[in-house]
Amino acid sequence: MKSRNKNFKNNLKGSGEDPLDDFLSRAERKNSEKTEKEETTGGNPGRTIFLVIIIVLFGSYFFKGIGNISLNPFNAISQTAFNIQQPSEDLLNRMNSRMVEMGYADLNHDDLRELRSQGVTATFISNVRALGFEGLTLDDAVRLANANITSTFMAMMIELGYDLTLDEYIQLRRAGVTAHYTSNVHDLGYRDVTPEQLIRMQRIGLTTSLIERLQQERGQDVPLEDVIRHRISNQ
Repeated sequence: MKSRNKNFKNNLKGSGEDPLDDFLSRAERKNSEKTEKEETTGGNPGRTIFLVIIIVLFGSYFFKGIGNISLNPFNAISQTAFNIQQPSEDLLNRMNSRMVEMGYADLNHDDLRELRSQGVTATFISNVRALGFEGLTLDDAVRLANANITSTFMAMMIELGYDLTLDEYIQLRRAGVTAHYTSNVHDLGYRDVTPEQLIRMQRIGLTTSLIERLQQERGQDVPLEDVIRHRISNQ
């Protein structure tokens, strides 16, 4: 027993270290290693569970909200374009005031929107009425607009000497007759060309350049019907 105590004392002397310091140092290293391990493996289970609950709640709210969102970008674009194209309430009110002044009463905003979607505005109706069509109905206004007839076209045809009905204007435009084409035909000497002839000329593709060429070949007074027949026979 004495020999063991003596050896223990000799070991202490030989190491030159305080055994208490050595014990505290080892205990501190173990505690440090334990802390590092807990940090690495998520040593706080309560905190981890709390974070998982937050993530689950946020995820369920997010997916619930996204279910109400349209995933079709074309629907969103078309809806936006539709909203932009819609006339404002102020514009509809001003349009309605002008319509009432011209005798078109009892129109609500839906009626006005429908007219505008067909290309009919208060200005268009006013311009057509000013050309002598005071009794213009809304149905006739829609027919003119659908045939791409402008008040400018009507005014130019009147300037060229034509006294046409609304149906005749519609027939001319649907055949592709323009005021510019009619004016050029007049300039070639055919000032008495009828609406029916203009329609036939457009349908067979009779151009003013062809008329000029035939005039050079046959003389300036070549009858228009001869020009039309020449075009038909050479198609």
